[in-house]
Amino acid sequence: MALTEDSAFESRIGKGTKASGKLNFRGPVKIEGEVEGEISGDEVMIANGAVVSARISAGRVTIAGAFSGEVTARERVELMATARAQCTISTPNLVLNEGAQFDGDCKMPRNKIAA
Repeated sequence: MALTEDSAFESRIGKGTKASGKLNFRGPVKIEGEVEGEISGDEVMIANGAVVSARISAGRVTIAGAFSGEVTARERVELMATARAQCTISTPNLVLNEGAQFDGDCKMPRNKIAA
């Protein structure tokens, strides 16, 4: 998922919002604020300027902001040029755009994983 149009996201945690705990989303979610805890859903987008410290379990994850924690994605993880990620990633497909900063470990199983 490249930077998708805002209308594609059914849920949003906006700038200036802080959320913590277990967050479960059925549709695509865009995080623009601060989140701490556990996030699960089909498609998770961490926007540029967002600060997230969490354990994410999703189908697809796109990171453009600051992220620390753990990501388990069934399909793919993409780190955009503005991403600052310090985490462990487990996904069959990883995309690192030029300029992305990634410090951590990555496991890439051949088959899709159950997240």
